[in-house]
Amino acid sequence: MSQIPRALGDLSCDWLAQVLDAPVTGFEITDAHAGTTGRAVLLLEYGEPVDLPPRLFAKLPPTDELQRAFVTSSGMGRREARFYGTLSAEVPMRVPRCYFAASDEAGEAYIMLLEHLEDSACTFRNASTHYSPDYIRSVLSAFARLHAAYWMSPRFDTDLHWVQPPLQHEIAGTLIAQALEEHSSSMPPVFRNMGELYLAQTDAIHALWQQGETTLIHGDVHDANLFLDGDEPGFLDWALAARAPAMRDVGYFLAGTLSPGDQAGRGREMLSWYRDQLLASGAPAPSPDEMWRQYQWHAAYVWVGAAVTLAMGDAWLPVEYVRASLERLHPAMDELGTVAAIRSAL
Repeated sequence: MSQIPRALGDLSCDWLAQVLDAPVTGFEITDAHAGTTGRAVLLLEYGEPVDLPPRLFAKLPPTDELQRAFVTSSGMGRREARFYGTLSAEVPMRVPRCYFAASDEAGEAYIMLLEHLEDSACTFRNASTHYSPDYIRSVLSAFARLHAAYWMSPRFDTDLHWVQPPLQHEIAGTLIAQALEEHSSSMPPVFRNMGELYLAQTDAIHALWQQGETTLIHGDVHDANLFLDGDEPGFLDWALAARAPAMRDVGYFLAGTLSPGDQAGRGREMLSWYRDQLLASGAPAPSPDEMWRQYQWHAAYVWVGAAVTLAMGDAWLPVEYVRASLERLHPAMDELGTVAAIRSAL
């Protein structure tokens, strides 16, 4: 294979023809933008009829130099390219179809050519209309299938050796300190309490999040990384895929999704649903009490991701979107007793 393109300007008909094994005679780059990574839509022309779509969604390194350095150092681009290149066709859940994915060893150059989900009639940003109990159960059912398929898998020592525990990136502490300085005055007390606890006990909290049997997790399931294909939930952005306890996914999703006031009651109901689905899929589930403790802990993992993103301004997600997420998350953490539960566990 020829050299991996590092930017949209490096794409060519010859390269696309080679990796797609198709007579690409022309292409147009539309809707190019950058966030955590670079993104663009490619409108392709073929010299003869082929079994390929006219549009593909491309992911490659971001244009901003600092963001590119962060993605490289965290391995996000290389990890996602490996997921799409090796796992996307086998995971038991809806993910974008991959037509090509590759990365260099350093993760400085990577590219993914994926299904353009809009052309498949998929919809996005469904939280305001689709986060019904039935939809939440459908996401949890997909999680159960995924987690059961890779529960304590021996493949983590062979072909899936690259699926590592979640990265504890040093920049998180710096960004959370920045978020506290810039936003504490406009946030409820739980914002500062969680931030100060994280900064004081960073290593211990990350170790706490790794307690329990591990599996393959998505690692970043919030509304912006979900889509709907009809009534079936789909999962985007696998850059944080990792080997970790299943509750890292489940706690992240429920803490950021259930309405404030629903965490204690509906949260336990949804955990029971997920546990039943996990058992039905053949995986040994933790006890209900252990799942609840992990749920309390992993709500803080959601918070760390949101606080770090908030400190980045609009670079990754719009600030107002992140603030709206935190407005839901803070009362959920209070209801769950997250800060006290982590202090007690430590």
